[in-house]
Amino acid sequence: MGVLLLLHSYIVEIYYGKLLFFHLELFYIFHTLCAIVVCGLLLIPLRGKAYIGYRFVTLTLLQMIACLAFLLPMLLSQPKVGEWDILSFMFVFFVALIWEVYFALSLLKE
Repeated sequence: MGVLLLLHSYIVEIYYGKLLFFHLELFYIFHTLCAIVVCGLLLIPLRGKAYIGYRFVTLTLLQMIACLAFLLPMLLSQPKVGEWDILSFMFVFFVALIWEVYFALSLLKE
C-alpha cells in the first residue's frame, strides 16, 4: 500500500496540483485499518468455513457504513468537494477490497 500511496500522491498532488479535503494518508490509514480488522475477524474460527462468506459480506457492509461515516464531513462541507476527493477515496477502497477478497478466498481454499 505504501507504493500505491506514493504513486497516488504524485499523481494527485504533484502532477495535477490538486488539494484534497483530507490528506491521502488518512484515506490509506483508514482503509488499511479496515482491511486489518476485516481479515482479523475472518481468522476467528466460529462455525467452519461455510460461515466465512457470510462474515465477509457482513463485515463488508459494516465497512461501507464506516466509509460513509468517514466521508460525511467531506460530503456535508459547504464548498462542495471535487471529483478528485471521491475518486481518490474509492480507488483506495477498491484496492483494500481486492486484498480482503483475496484473503477470504484463500481462507476458503484451505
